[in-house]
This record gives sequence, C-alpha cells and structure tokens, in this order.
Amino acid sequence: MTPAREGRAAGLVAAGILVSRLVGFVRTWFAARYLGAGAAQDAYTMALRVPNALRNLLGEGTLSAAFVPVYSAMLAREDERGARALANALLGVLLVGVSLLTLLGIALAPVLTAVLASGFDAERAALTTRLIRVLFPMAGLMVISGWCLGVQNSHRRFFLSYASAAMWSVAQIVLLAGWGSRAESLAQLAWWLAWATLAGAVLQVSVQLPEVWRLAGPLRPTFGLGNTEVRAVLGNLVPVIGALGVVQLSGFADGFIAAYLEPGSVSVLGFANQLMLLPVALFGIAVSASSLPEFARDRSALEQETVREALRARVQDGWVRILFYVVPSAVVFVLFGDLVVGVLLRSGQFGLREQVLVHGTLAAYAVGLVSFATNRLLAAVFHARQDYRAPLRFSMVSVGVSIATAASLAFAFRTHALAVAGIALGAAIGSWVNFTLLSTRLRRELGPLLASAGRAALWRIVTATALAAVVAGALRPLTDGLHRWVEGPLVLGTFSVIYLVTSWWRGSGEAARWLRLAPRRQARDGTAR
Repeated sequence: MTPAREGRAAGLVAAGILVSRLVGFVRTWFAARYLGAGAAQDAYTMALRVPNALRNLLGEGTLSAAFVPVYSAMLAREDERGARALANALLGVLLVGVSLLTLLGIALAPVLTAVLASGFDAERAALTTRLIRVLFPMAGLMVISGWCLGVQNSHRRFFLSYASAAMWSVAQIVLLAGWGSRAESLAQLAWWLAWATLAGAVLQVSVQLPEVWRLAGPLRPTFGLGNTEVRAVLGNLVPVIGALGVVQLSGFADGFIAAYLEPGSVSVLGFANQLMLLPVALFGIAVSASSLPEFARDRSALEQETVREALRARVQDGWVRILFYVVPSAVVFVLFGDLVVGVLLRSGQFGLREQVLVHGTLAAYAVGLVSFATNRLLAAVFHARQDYRAPLRFSMVSVGVSIATAASLAFAFRTHALAVAGIALGAAIGSWVNFTLLSTRLRRELGPLLASAGRAALWRIVTATALAAVVAGALRPLTDGLHRWVEGPLVLGTFSVIYLVTSWWRGSGEAARWLRLAPRRQARDGTAR
C-alpha cells in the first residue's frame, strides 16, 4: 500500500473513531448532566473499569496485535482457505474463554470491589459490586468485537469496525435522555445505565457480523487449539496481554489512588481521561491500526534491507501525521481546556467546580499527549515483527515510574481538590519513559526515525501551533462575559483556523486536505505534511 493509500486507510480509521467518539461525547454529556461527578458516578466509573480493562487486555488492541500479523500474512500469500480456518478456530477458542471468564467475574464481584475500591465508603462499594455484576458480561462481548475488528482490518476494511462502537454509546444515550430525570435516585439511574451499557455491547457486535461474514465466509466456530496458526496467535497473545496488562495495572492503580482522594475524584479522572483519549484514538490509534497490516505484509514479502527502509519510511510518515494533530491538541488542553470542558460537559449536575477540576487534570494528561499517541505506532512496529517481549519490558518500567509518581504527587497534596491531577501527571511521565525506550530501540535497529524532511515537518507543526496559541490567547480577554457555547467555538475555532492556514502556508499537505487547497510545496520525502 502506498503512503497515500495508507493515509486514506488511516483516515477511514479516524473517521470511524470520530463517529464513535462524537456519539461517545454525547453520552458523556448526558452522564455528566444526570449523574454529575459524585458517588453514583464514582461507582459506575469504577465498575466499568474492570470490564473495560479486560476489553483492552483481550479485545481490540490485543487481538489486533496478535491476530492481524498472522492473518494478514496468510492473505498476502493468498491462502484464503487457511485464513478462514484460522478465523473460525480462533473464534471458537475465544467464545469458550470469555464464557468462563464472565461467570468468574460475576462470582468475584465483591472481591474486585474490595481490591480496586477499598477507599470507597460502604454505600459506594455496595453499588459498585452490583454494577460490576451487570457490566462484566460486556467484557466477553467486546472480545468478540475485537475479533471482528481484526478480521476487517486484515482485509483493509476500517470504517465499520471502529464506527460500530457508537452503538455502545447510543444505547446509553437513549436510556439517559429518556429516563435520566425519572430515576428516584442517582444510584437507581446508575443501575439502569449499567443495563443500557450491556445492551450497547450487544449492538456493537451485531452490526459488525454481516461484514465479517462476507469477508471471512460462513462463521463456524471450532475449538481449534490444534491449528498451527491459532497456536501462533495464542502464543503472541501471552506477551501482548502481559504488556497491556501492565498498562491496565497502571489504570487500576490510578483508580485505586483516586478512591482515597476527595469524593468525585474517580469521576474527574475518568472525564479527563475520556477527553485526553480523543486525539490519541483519532490519530494515534488510527495511524497505528492502519499501519499494522502493512507492516506485517512488508515483513512477509520484502527482503530484510528493504523491510528496514520500508518500516522507517512508514514510521516517519505515520509519526508526522500523528504529530500534526496531537501537538496542537496538547496546547489546547493546557491553555484552553476550560473551554473544551465547559462546552462538552458543563450542564446540570456538572458545574463550574467540576469544570475547573477536570481542566486541571486534563492539562496534566496533556503533558504526555504526544507520547501517549506515538507509543501506539512504535509498538505496532514491534508487533508486526512479532517481537512482543521488548514492549512488555518497556511497559513494565514505564508503568512502575507512572504509579510511583502518581502516588507521590496525589498523596502529597491529598487535601487539595486538584490532587487528582497528580495522577494524570504521573501517567504522562510514565508514557514519556515508554516512548524513550521504544524509540531508542527502534533507532538502533532501523536508524533515525525522523529524516531531515520529517524534522522540517515537525518544526512547521511547532511554529504553527505557537502562532495559533498566541492569536487565540490574545482573543481570550475580548470574549470574557460571553456564554461558554459562544466563547468556546470562537476561541477554539480561531486557534484551528490559524493553525491550519499557517501549516498550509508552510507546505503542509495535511492542512491542504482540510482546507481543500493544493499544497504549496511538497516535502522532500514525497509526503506533504
């Protein structure tokens, strides 16, 4: 796949993620409006953390990393029958595994609450246990959704696999919009919302099955542990799960620490994390997801020296594309994050105090936004080469740094409402440690990850971002007194226009595509950024 076609593939992934995230923010707005950032929201957020962690461990990212390289290589060899047998055999193994896991999780719900939310009072802990029992089956459904995503991505079908997540949010929006004001208590509303969340997971899988059936043929799950390729995928899963498991440990640790801070801290951390993940998902995951099948095909089809050159070129192209979006996003979160939070979340139970706390936590996350997004791409290079141990080791080191830093900062300022921001800052610092380890290893094996054209593109991004920040910052005093729904779009829109126009003027093809203009000049590596 050429860089242009790979860029279009990344665009399809981003479009699918954008659809799901926009619908997700509507869901978040309703949740903030009706549940606020108090005890019931704390319980729901903590209960959702367990199935979400398993979703990340065993679902989309893990199966893509372990399954797509093997499946894509078989498609590259035109072994469609073998690829179909692999898909069905893996599906059978997953169905058995997630069924057992779901039953175990429901039975152990009180234990999970005691371990993860020991800082909760008795009322919040009891509600969390009830919600875990409803939400835990979602983890199994999301594993199957991850299998569907892997099949589609290997066949270079990207949009539906990511856009289908919107159905998960739609079910919750319907519940909150229709019955949010009818609940007798916030605890009852959280209980209803848990059931709607589970229904959304069913819908997310259902909308993908027709496309998967068309691509992979009739779905006839078999318990295929004897299949050589299945054993290869399962063998790949172990270190990938280990690496992601370490990352999820960091997430659990963050929630554990937040539970000992002021009530509502778990919710504040959750809201800020959702906002931070938007550019990471739209650009970091989009580029890495579309690149992974191509990395695997290159490895299968090209000679060793050519593979190194191809990987280095793809990494640079993807990295510059990621930086084009996440560098200005980080600056916006720090300087204008109050407007972002106010426009997207402030309503009903979510007031000015919650806006200030979420903004402070989001700004701390923004310190690591570049590394959060880039690490996905760098890890995809290792996964395509079926080297899973190095990312595991690096994750263990970075998560250790993250947890130690988060605990030190949060507990040192635990009496302050913004102590929760220390948790986010710890995650950001740990992410930079992971980036340093991944990039150092790849530079040693592939050579410089940014050639002169890539460095020039980075300089264009930084200078365009700085100019946009200055202009938008100068406009801010003039907008005082305006309603947040007027001030936010005005300031953020000005920032975006200045950034895009300046980037286009300095030769960015990515900006030219947004502005629907011809690039002023082509970058020396053949990719206009």
